[in-house]
Amino acid sequence: MKILIIDDEKIARENCRMVLSHSGINDLVVREADSVASALQEIENFNPDLLLLDIQLHDKTGFDILQAIAPRYIPTIFITAYNDFALKAFQVSALDYLLKPFDPSELTAAILKAQKRIQNDKILEQLDVFRQQFKPEEPKQMVLNTADVLHIVAIDDITYCLADGAYTHFFFVDRKEILVSKTLAHFESIINSTHFIRTHQSYLVNMRHVTQFDKRNGGFLILPNGIEIPVSTRKKEEVLAHFKGS
Repeated sequence: MKILIIDDEKIARENCRMVLSHSGINDLVVREADSVASALQEIENFNPDLLLLDIQLHDKTGFDILQAIAPRYIPTIFITAYNDFALKAFQVSALDYLLKPFDPSELTAAILKAQKRIQNDKILEQLDVFRQQFKPEEPKQMVLNTADVLHIVAIDDITYCLADGAYTHFFFVDRKEILVSKTLAHFESIINSTHFIRTHQSYLVNMRHVTQFDKRNGGFLILPNGIEIPVSTRKKEEVLAHFKGS
């Protein structure tokens, strides 16, 4: 963990360094700054994980540093001799607040708490990046089982599916209709493609084959062969959003 000590008193910085060196916490990399200007330069170059920040810095304050780097947030432990700054410190989401002179065990405990928080935040950030980048591959084919034949079809070739009670009709670009004895809801869960929308209780449509969306009379989709697919009122916004996002 990279820690930046920001204090205008050399003895205070040395005291923090000594506590950190005897804390028993592994893999600490520590650097120092003695003013707002030097702190901003170190933040840019060092990219610290944690700030040990004195509030009173010559004629400025630690809050000036946090304001200068906003909206970026760096976990911060405030260390100060002035108790009246405590409320403002926590209003800017300080991890901890230590009053000088502090007990070494207080700083060690605060660092350990900060380390755990930072590690958790990094894990959550990595998971978020993973969720954004990982997109399971959509299936390219599926099997339609009729009484006499197993049909292997390309999902992209399906133009739409029509519910018929406990049956589903499949319509294609270049092959005959296939009737399967399973519900439309069953196949909707199997296809699981962002290109298919349940536009109506009875229709599941491959939006890649839609040529027009006629918004008159409640709205309906038009396929290349002139087939008109109704769009229910509650599905109209989803259909419009699909076209805007295409």
